[in-house]
Amino acid sequence: MHNTSKVFKFELQSIFNRKSVRVVTVIMVIVFFAATCIPTVLTFFEDKTPDDTENPIVDLERSGIVLMGEDLTKAELVVFIGDKVEFYTDESTLRKAVEEGKIDSGFVISSVTSFKTILKNKDMMNFTSDMVSYILTTIKTERNLVLAGIDPVKVKEASNVKIVSTEEILGKDANQSFLISYILMFAVYMLVIMYGSFVSTSVAREKDNRTMEILITSTKPDALIVGKVLANGVAGLVQFTLIFSVALIGYFLNQASFPEVINQMLFGSLTWDAILVFLMFTSLGYLLYLFVYASLGSLVSKLEDVSSSVSVVTLLFMVAYLMANLGLNMPNSLIIKIASYFPFTAILSMPIRYFMTQVSIIELLISLAIMAITTWSLAIFSIRIYRFGSLSYGNKMSLIKAMKAIFSKA
Repeated sequence: MHNTSKVFKFELQSIFNRKSVRVVTVIMVIVFFAATCIPTVLTFFEDKTPDDTENPIVDLERSGIVLMGEDLTKAELVVFIGDKVEFYTDESTLRKAVEEGKIDSGFVISSVTSFKTILKNKDMMNFTSDMVSYILTTIKTERNLVLAGIDPVKVKEASNVKIVSTEEILGKDANQSFLISYILMFAVYMLVIMYGSFVSTSVAREKDNRTMEILITSTKPDALIVGKVLANGVAGLVQFTLIFSVALIGYFLNQASFPEVINQMLFGSLTWDAILVFLMFTSLGYLLYLFVYASLGSLVSKLEDVSSSVSVVTLLFMVAYLMANLGLNMPNSLIIKIASYFPFTAILSMPIRYFMTQVSIIELLISLAIMAITTWSLAIFSIRIYRFGSLSYGNKMSLIKAMKAIFSKA
């Protein structure tokens, strides 16, 4: 135990002394704090001057229109689009304006049932053609009603029915939990990937420069791997706690500028029991992955082999991340329920389920017990792999060969 604490202190100090860790922490702190200030900054650029003009039904700002023929008049269109849209005399002038970037889109309207759209480039969020189609459809519909002897105004009045509804949620509102769930899920993903890589690289470096031989003579392998894993685990938690603390400070300083819906999505479902569930599953799963990363790092003798050695566990954790993403949209699906019991995926899936929907205490305890037993078992097994691989030099040893050797000795 004494040696473990020594390794822990030394490894923790060496992590915080790394320039890369400090630089990354400072950059992330600045980025997260700046992100929380964006709503406040945007308020300075808002147009606060009152707009006396009547708001158009459809916004076609930065668009141009050419009317061909007399089937449709400018006055009919202004009712829907307002008077800020520019009208052109011919198609060539309109096309040139689009090409030069004066307007984003142009429309050549041949009749009330036919038009052509001119775009320089089209992105996925461009719906201007749908807007023009809606306008022309409305105009044509009103004309048809008049021809049939029906007053369009009375049709609108008859269609203007307001339904008052109330919603009572007996469990949890997944909409309020989505944003905070995604933020926490992504934070855990970065935590495991970053510090899993740190601990495996640290072990491989000691073998590469033969430091391992000196350490083994003075310290047991068990103390080395446990000390390293705990140090990396604490370092990761300290770093991310610092980042989130600064982000929270920035949020509370700028809270008044955030839309109410964002405030609800961030803290509407963040209860103490949800925080406790998140911390328990994150802590156990975090340790589980760190022990696996450390043991796999001990199977290589060269730093360049680390990435290939840990690729399997990295791929497994990426699957867990994808499963959790699926759980954000379908928290009650069977596959997410199964994933919340499997230790390698429960680190993300069970907290997501708890945030998004109802999970019984029995389910939580069963999943937590499975993860705790698996973490303890893998920690012991990882210590044996580390003990076996720490003095095994030469070519990279596969995990299967190491397991066979361990079981044969046992």
